[in-house]
Amino acid sequence: MRKTTIFLLFPLFPFVSPSQDEAASVAHRLASVKVFAFGGIGFAGETSDGEKDFRIIYSQPHDVALKLFEELFKNGNPEAKSYALAGIRQVAPARFATLKQSLAGSSTKVVTMSGCIVEEKLLTSVADDIGKGNYDYWIKRR
Repeated sequence: MRKTTIFLLFPLFPFVSPSQDEAASVAHRLASVKVFAFGGIGFAGETSDGEKDFRIIYSQPHDVALKLFEELFKNGNPEAKSYALAGIRQVAPARFATLKQSLAGSSTKVVTMSGCIVEEKLLTSVADDIGKGNYDYWIKRR
């Protein structure tokens, strides 16, 4: 009888998360993103560039991610503010609640995309959806 040994192959290089400097550069790019979208979009169901950038920031230690998301909320366009709110809700729920309240009465609109559908929504509506956990599945998946 022949013995078979199975070896698990591990990558030779450990996973390296993006540096804080790289994450700050990504946050700068995300500040002018054109659409707020999680999940597959477009005909091919691809991940949006905004979601990819969001994930780089979100992968940072919570204190670093919170700082970058706060800056994004302060300086970004409405779509970037939406990503910032989604991140802040995950790392600092109480701060999310405060920022969400600060939007009351705002008429700011956000370009969103879900699948192949592009629409404009009020930032307050997007913040409500984030607060209800409507994007949690996409944020927490790997």
